[in-house]
Amino acid sequence: MPQTSTSPSTPTQRAILDATRELLAEGGVEKLTIEGVAARAGVAKTTIYRRWRSKDELALAVLIAMVEQIVSFPDLGDTRAELVAFVDGAVKILGSTLMGRVMQGLVSDLAADPELARAFRERVVSVRVAEVKRLVERGIERGDLRPETDHELFHELLFGPVYYRLLLSGAPLDDDLAERVVAAVLPAFATR
Repeated sequence: MPQTSTSPSTPTQRAILDATRELLAEGGVEKLTIEGVAARAGVAKTTIYRRWRSKDELALAVLIAMVEQIVSFPDLGDTRAELVAFVDGAVKILGSTLMGRVMQGLVSDLAADPELARAFRERVVSVRVAEVKRLVERGIERGDLRPETDHELFHELLFGPVYYRLLLSGAPLDDDLAERVVAAVLPAFATR
């Protein structure tokens, strides 16, 4: 089972995750090594292996730490505006920060490692799904969305195009992508 705790309880754990974050920023997942993390953190490789079994688990721990820093999206009083802002936030983070590079580096390992994939779903995907559920519930309360709106499908339709561009097509994560995605998806669930 991958260790995915991102609230390091010791200075050693903090040093390891900080070193991992720095090395990911410098070279991405493909150039990350346990040896490099150990050297940068000033610890033995065995210290790292006691907590994480691979460089991918270290990268996932850093990714989870970034996701856990995302705060709930505020009530803007307008469902469409909230959805655009929420998707746009993901577009900007994935397109211009370390988080997008870590995702690109981890994707094949998530497909090949069921434990890593489960940890990713439980700690990363579930955070975004829960936030979309809150946005959908607010939209239903306002009368903007139909009561039977499936928040999980809504989530997949909103973020599928973003991840498709990031991981497969290479098309840009451009400034108006969120607006276009919401304009395409919202009518399927809207009351009017």
